Amino acid sequence: MRKYISNLLLFCLFAFIVSCNDDNVNSTGTVVFGANYHVINCISNVDVFIDGKHIGQLEVFADSVPDCSRNYGLRKELEIGNYDYKVEIRPPQGTGCTKDLFGELNITEGGCETVFIDYFKIDFSN
Repeated sequence: MRKYISNLLLFCLFAFIVSCNDDNVNSTGTVVFGANYHVINCISNVDVFIDGKHIGQLEVFADSVPDCSRNYGLRKELEIGNYDYKVEIRPPQGTGCTKDLFGELNITEGGCETVFIDYFKIDFSN
């Protein structure tokens, strides 16, 4: 009986240690979005969605998004994995610059993804 209890305690201790050290359960990475929407004469709102969920609106413009060292418009921590994103560009009212942009993200543990929406490269005519 003593051997059974001893083995059971060792098993429980091992299971506890393994569950506490499972770093992949909540590992995260970062994505940073930015846009140079100030460069053209077209006032617009830029809303960002990840896997269909609205994560925020760009509040400040950026000339580029070279790295994750600072927030270039919208910064989000995500669990590791693959995600789809959608960027909706809409005028605050009426008609004007309207466009939907789509892409994919691959978030790695401690990694950084940057998404720069370059208004010079967007064709708003269609």
